[in-house]
Amino acid sequence: MIRVQRLEKGTYFDNAYMISFRYDPRTVAKVKELAQRRYLPEERAWEIPDYELPNLIEKVGLSNIDADEAITGALKTKEVEDRRAATQERLEGIKPVVDFDFTTEPLPHQIEAFNFGLQKDMILIGDEQGLGKTKESIDICVARKHELVKTLIVCGVNSVKYNWEKEIQIHSQESSCMIDGKTMDLRASQLYEWYKSPHYFGIINIESLRKEQIQDTLYDGIREGYIGAVIVDEIHKAKNGQSQQGKALRTLKTPIRIGLSGTPMNKAEDLWNILTWLGVEKRSFYSFKNTYCIMGGYGGYKVVGHKNLESLNAELSSVMLRRRKDEVLDLPPKVHSTEYVELTSKQQLIYRDIKNGIIADLENILLSVNPLSCTLRLRQLTGGLFTEENPKLERLEDMLSEEIIPNGYKAIIFSQWSKITEVYCKALQRYNPIYITGDVSPEDRLKEVERFQNDPSCKLAIGTIDAMGTGLTLNKASYVFFIDKKWNSGDNAQAEDRAHRIGTAGTVNVISLVAKGTVDEGIEEYLIDNKDLFERIVDGKGSKADIRQILNKLLKL
Repeated sequence: MIRVQRLEKGTYFDNAYMISFRYDPRTVAKVKELAQRRYLPEERAWEIPDYELPNLIEKVGLSNIDADEAITGALKTKEVEDRRAATQERLEGIKPVVDFDFTTEPLPHQIEAFNFGLQKDMILIGDEQGLGKTKESIDICVARKHELVKTLIVCGVNSVKYNWEKEIQIHSQESSCMIDGKTMDLRASQLYEWYKSPHYFGIINIESLRKEQIQDTLYDGIREGYIGAVIVDEIHKAKNGQSQQGKALRTLKTPIRIGLSGTPMNKAEDLWNILTWLGVEKRSFYSFKNTYCIMGGYGGYKVVGHKNLESLNAELSSVMLRRRKDEVLDLPPKVHSTEYVELTSKQQLIYRDIKNGIIADLENILLSVNPLSCTLRLRQLTGGLFTEENPKLERLEDMLSEEIIPNGYKAIIFSQWSKITEVYCKALQRYNPIYITGDVSPEDRLKEVERFQNDPSCKLAIGTIDAMGTGLTLNKASYVFFIDKKWNSGDNAQAEDRAHRIGTAGTVNVISLVAKGTVDEGIEEYLIDNKDLFERIVDGKGSKADIRQILNKLLKL
């Protein structure tokens, strides 16, 4: 880490910085590459003019600079502006390399990814979350359908398979087949049925690849020409080449291979398995490690640094396309998406018991003042109450730890109920969250908001929609999560806008966590597609037939 301090008046330069660091010959060499610099022996530091600081950062990276907030803030702003300008210049007037009838209109950066995927057979799309990696890969594989026969999608997170099913419906005219049987025998059978079916996309989770039976079945599908392409989502889940998933990844030797990940991989050794699968790395893991890793520690078995990074970056850039949200100016200000999870077996049993009780009393419920309230316990169950198991929390933690927090973003987490927000607040204490419910006084709410907005260590704001969803500015957040939503879409939109306000930096990603096959799914669909009917019922203006229609939908009767 290089410490940077502004000097009121330099010894050698009028407007200068003093830079100091623990002795490291490589850092010294980079400093000596600067045209203007002078060594200060008494301070054991260097003095450089202010105009050389950007050059130093270019050589060592902004992440290796330790300076006060005013300096780093200005540097980060300039870095973002320069990167944004370069990206926009590159994307200006971009057109697809082939004529293609897109089902949904692509943004310029998505056209760039489309072209990238048509010109290369092996690619890694490393776009940040919210930029549309899913659409990009779907468009690529549909455009190449004539040479592929079928495309297999491997989901690094099991619940994401439902997102893919939905996204395929939205972004293409193709159909998909879900490979999710209860046993591996059944999944193998489903794969063979898919090979013979008209479905273009097949969807399977990465854990299935651990089983030899599935590997053999996929090998047959690739060898016999059924599977021409494979998309591996959350490919960082298979970065360990010695794990079962990592080894299984290398068996997927289709003509076209697409890896997707928005998760930063900062260790050279984490890239070997992925680059090997993409065909650009031919060396053994140990040879790769010796080339790019500096070993040390007891016995020399620990990676203590990296070397030859220019060569590694060149290897990576030959297959990788990565864009950040702050580079892409033409994105919509808010991007809505849904993350699906599956209830555990225990939760499903409880859910079924509650649901059967509602069905048995349905005629009385239809006559009640607030018939939709009968779904309360079902909704709370999917949010994490009544059992220690909580798939929504697990999926949320996954996204936070692997992508959102490492990329320097903050997030807001909403629920209607304080009992649920309390569960999430306790589980996510390592992110130093603020917590706002109806029990928090107005004065304390403002103090909490101030902490979220200005404390870099405070990564999360957790609270109820009623208490935190109005009147507060939380525009340091780039992500908004709904564990559940209110019946009124206006209340949900207001809550979203805590982040989407004047001063918001970049795109706000609004993500609904939905338990597949539950009341969650019905509510999400009604709020999007038929909210007028929904809100008529909420306002007490709906007929008995309207209420029955909605409850049938919510309860999947």
